[in-house]
Amino acid sequence: MIVSDVVLGPRSFSVNEWAARQAYIALGNFMTSAAVIGVDTCPLEGIDPAGYDKVLGLQPEGFATVVACAAGYRSPEDKYANLAKVRYPKSEMVRVL
Repeated sequence: MIVSDVVLGPRSFSVNEWAARQAYIALGNFMTSAAVIGVDTCPLEGIDPAGYDKVLGLQPEGFATVVACAAGYRSPEDKYANLAKVRYPKSEMVRVL
């Protein structure tokens, strides 16, 4: 049913966009889960997707890079890690319609 509708059917023209959005749902869950266990992450969107595809050998598998995410532990010498965070007032960040 999915193949006849999404892959070969009327929605096939937008299946790549749909799949990319699904990747971002997984990315958000990955980043949240990593934070829970104390692992830092940084999403990387300004990448060369074709380069990633080549290095990872994705094309023969039928996959393509949409986004990447670095994960790891911050350096103990990170001078910015313990600085106060900037938090703007809600009134400056949220517009109620």
